Amino acid sequence: MKQRPEPADLDDIQGLVYSGWGEHPYAAYIFATLGDDVARSRAWLAALRPQVSSSALGKYGDGDRLNIALSPGGLAKLGVAQEVLDAIPQEAKNGMASRARILADDEPATWELGRDNELDVLVMVFARDPERRAVAVIEQREALVAAGATVRDAELSFPLGGKEHFGFSDGVSQPTIEGLPKQRAGAEPPIPTGEILLGYENAYGKLPASPHWDGFDLGANGSYLVFRKLHQHVDRFWGYVAAQARALESDPAAAAELTEKLAAKLLGRWKSGAPLVLSPDRDDPTYATPERANAFGYLEEDPYGMRCPISSHVRRANPRDGRGGSAEESLDVVRRHRILRRGRSYGLPMADAEALAGRDDGRSRGLYFISLQASIARGFEFIQQTWLSNPGFMGLFAEPDPIMGNGDGTAEVSIPASPVRLRLANVPSVVTVMGGGYFFLPSLAALERLSLTAAASRSDVAGNPSRQEQVAQNRELGDM
Repeated sequence: MKQRPEPADLDDIQGLVYSGWGEHPYAAYIFATLGDDVARSRAWLAALRPQVSSSALGKYGDGDRLNIALSPGGLAKLGVAQEVLDAIPQEAKNGMASRARILADDEPATWELGRDNELDVLVMVFARDPERRAVAVIEQREALVAAGATVRDAELSFPLGGKEHFGFSDGVSQPTIEGLPKQRAGAEPPIPTGEILLGYENAYGKLPASPHWDGFDLGANGSYLVFRKLHQHVDRFWGYVAAQARALESDPAAAAELTEKLAAKLLGRWKSGAPLVLSPDRDDPTYATPERANAFGYLEEDPYGMRCPISSHVRRANPRDGRGGSAEESLDVVRRHRILRRGRSYGLPMADAEALAGRDDGRSRGLYFISLQASIARGFEFIQQTWLSNPGFMGLFAEPDPIMGNGDGTAEVSIPASPVRLRLANVPSVVTVMGGGYFFLPSLAALERLSLTAAASRSDVAGNPSRQEQVAQNRELGDM
């Protein structure tokens, strides 16, 4: 019988799985490398654990939200045994910097963050105002330093009101998860819980591999987290499409209109979030509502990309029913490679005039990409390697994703049209990877287990039931 999260489980699942904390627009990401004193690191985690926000509903006031993730290296510094670490998937143990070639990333030596897979801890703070965020950052940094950790300067988000720096609505297409409440209106069919969380059946009807520690399932109700800092070259993106439009249209008004359309063709949606499949000729916000923004497929409506090019970003990131074969076959494959995105933007927005002129103002801006999945290899890495960076996606030639494909400035984009297609040459690289890492997002029960001393953990296993055991007992009682 398929397991599904019950209310007791929601108490145990970190809140980032259930919510992007959108009502807390000011985020801070604090990275640290733990010291060699296991006892001090565990004491820090024990003090932090009560602050961690869960997925349970109706239990929050106006305070901050806090979630925490640990790399395999961080788990080792908390005293997790090597045989337990051996059970963690290889890609997570290798770290993102070691996977740069697979991901078509720039050389990690050029990164700002995680170039040596040295990041042990990621503390994520979400606040309603920048003042409260500043206080929370100081508190978390001081606690880590007191535990002997080396702490980096915090990465701070900048709220753009639901947009990203290229000017398009962000987070429009997100999967919903079986068993979790508050399903989004008009959402696609939910994906199995085990595609995101360990301890539940995935799309193959299997339980994801999970590390166990002295009989304790360390992975249950946890997820793997990918963090990437991505610099967005807004000037390159808009300067390029504006230049292409001017070459095709001599009338300034017509060129301006074509600029917006070409940008939408590269993304696959208009700025409002309206999909090109439903509104191919102009931006119509009535198609950007939660009920309509994802109410479409490709196989029947747009099989050849006449509305939304096959090379566009959103078509590659989620091919829906148009990957190949029947609609059912395509959807069955795609649902095995969905991820939850929880990213935020950083940096001040660029002025439209500067962007359209292609002038770099020298400021740092971009996206903190965050994804959650039960398998990094089958989730984030598959999407990045097989769909986004692949120049031969769906029969294309020399056409990686024009946004996230990590191109080198020589790529092309085909825009099908009648009677003759439009082919854009020398599409610039508009996103640069600045670094990041692979982490594990433990359950609250796992955080409790990780914070125990060796002696206390033996007592817990031998005597009083742990939080995880209590959760299991509550589930059994609920099934009676």
